[in-house]
Amino acid sequence: MAQNSFLDDSSVALLLDIANLACHKGFPGEAREIVDGILAVKPDFVPAKITLAFSHLVVNEFAEAHTILEGILADNPMDADARVIQGLAYLLEGKQSEAQESFAGIPDGTSQKVLAQELAQTI
Repeated sequence: MAQNSFLDDSSVALLLDIANLACHKGFPGEAREIVDGILAVKPDFVPAKITLAFSHLVVNEFAEAHTILEGILADNPMDADARVIQGLAYLLEGKQSEAQESFAGIPDGTSQKVLAQELAQTI
């Protein structure tokens, strides 16, 4: 790990925070560049993949977001973060029943479940 020691867990977390902020501020391309850098070092890092999916969602590239999320959920069907983003994508597409199905897969008692319930009521 000495070769990639500059990319420790706290650095990765900060980079993902910046990438998510870039998505929120309308810079999905820049977010993807950050995520691509993380995935180059940590190719199976699920939080980075979720951020990548989010970067597609914010510009209505739903098919791309779903493809990424389906890969994550194939490995871990109970991934609450992936399910929230998947459900949000379905809501934004106007696919209420698919969104409800995604949200139903989120474990009870998690902050993601609360967020999903709020999203379902808001949109």
